[in-house]
Amino acid sequence: MMICRYDGSYAGLLTLLYRLFARREEPIIISSHPLAQDDLFAEVFESTTDPGLAARLTRAVADRLGEESVRHIRYAFLAEQPGIEMAIYAYLKLGWSLHRELDQHLGNATVACVHKWARRTLHEGHRLKGLLRFQETVDGVFYARVRPDANVLAILAGHFARRLGDRPWLIHDVRRDLGALFDGGKWVIGELRLTSTPVFTAEEHQWQQLWRTFFDRIAIPERINPRLQKNFMPMKYWEFLVEMNPSR
Repeated sequence: MMICRYDGSYAGLLTLLYRLFARREEPIIISSHPLAQDDLFAEVFESTTDPGLAARLTRAVADRLGEESVRHIRYAFLAEQPGIEMAIYAYLKLGWSLHRELDQHLGNATVACVHKWARRTLHEGHRLKGLLRFQETVDGVFYARVRPDANVLAILAGHFARRLGDRPWLIHDVRRDLGALFDGGKWVIGELRLTSTPVFTAEEHQWQQLWRTFFDRIAIPERINPRLQKNFMPMKYWEFLVEMNPSR
């Protein structure tokens, strides 16, 4: 029984899990954070990231449990919930016994937990595909800000790379200081800390005003339903919506 630490990346977690299963070790905590005072005298295993080992575990999961299980652990991890690493460990440990029947055991608490957070990540990613607002900068890059609960940049980047052709764009996750940059051919995700506010074109400001006007005019006063609107478009996403921020 030990406390295991990794670098916080998905590849880092898969590397750690590969080593744990290979050594038949049983962790009590898996974390990317510094140890608490009470844990200073516990046995600690520090795992360094090895992309090769991460890929081997991914192949093993795909072969023995199925591609759906690969997706479940990936999206559950991106939910970034406390304790999700231990949940994924328990899910895979159970999977080595149940094989491809794993995801059919919906009554199992471990399976249900991983499925729940994977669904929430996918749901938020899907919702933000329709709520993201790109704005054209004077540099010719289309810029969009987002503050998601889950780390959905990869979901959004893959979607807009297919949808927007060869136009360069940048999706900025301001919660995590991450950015997904598309150069017209491929996209990458990395740290992003802007030193200045993006400058938008005059035409962009005109389009924003037209969009606000359209949004206001299309509404039928007798059928306005704020509660229903908030159900489909939660207020936590309004921060960067042009139509919900007339002063921007």
